[in-house]
Amino acid sequence: MKFAWVLNLDAEVELSRLNFAYVPRTKLLQQLATYGQGSRALLGPEDLLLEPGVLPGNGFVGRAWCPTPVALSRLAAAGVKAEPSPEATVLRRVNHRLFAHQAGGGLAGQRYFTERAPLEDLLRRAERPWLLKRPLAFAGRGQQRFYGPISDKQWSWLDVSLAQDGLIVEPLVTPTLEVSLHGFLWQTGRCELGRVCVQQVSDRGVFRGVRLALADELHGAESASLFERAESVAELLHDAGYFGPFGIDAYRYRLADRHAFCALSEINARYTMGFAIGFPRPPAELCLD
Repeated sequence: MKFAWVLNLDAEVELSRLNFAYVPRTKLLQQLATYGQGSRALLGPEDLLLEPGVLPGNGFVGRAWCPTPVALSRLAAAGVKAEPSPEATVLRRVNHRLFAHQAGGGLAGQRYFTERAPLEDLLRRAERPWLLKRPLAFAGRGQQRFYGPISDKQWSWLDVSLAQDGLIVEPLVTPTLEVSLHGFLWQTGRCELGRVCVQQVSDRGVFRGVRLALADELHGAESASLFERAESVAELLHDAGYFGPFGIDAYRYRLADRHAFCALSEINARYTMGFAIGFPRPPAELCLD
């Protein structure tokens, strides 16, 4: 099967709009075109990337990085029938960090806030630094680190975030190894998992690259907990009405003089930069019809 792809790497930005009213900004698309070069590894030898002026012709099935309304409308405008996909409301729910939080993800002490007063109380009395994340963001975007007194500029960011979609708050730790595991979930609930990948990221969480993990990079207990988490996430995604590609992120970290492993930090219910490397079969073989 041949696929015409829409690589909408700004999917989380679109999903963050409660009414899905979203017009991609040219500057962001230009940044993502550079940042997302690795995503083209998802395309098979007979696939094509749907770009302005490109007419796929007959025989192509539409596929997206994440099948948001904008992505599906681009496929329809090009005369390409998209493969089956979950509803936009499902995509928003399962990619929202609250979904992973409710699944038991994140560090001990992770919390979700939608109001200023309890968050202000936590930040003002806390003796440790905190990492705050907007629930629908990617590649290190939409995050702030808080080490001490909060400036007016920081409160402005906090207030906007709380009003829009809330914030995930967790202790700030030092990751020493960041990994991911990918899977594919069919509409029947059958799931296939791939191989562990090592994520190469900046100090601020910006994606730099991905490779397969070496045999001894994860301890036995870490690997077991990662696969157990992926299987439980697949069940939760199926129960929520999601099907298609997904990935979970995890990391080994240092906090003071203690080392530990967080087996589920995020859920990406879409394709990812590491999917083509970490999944044992090419996407062209993974048909949802």
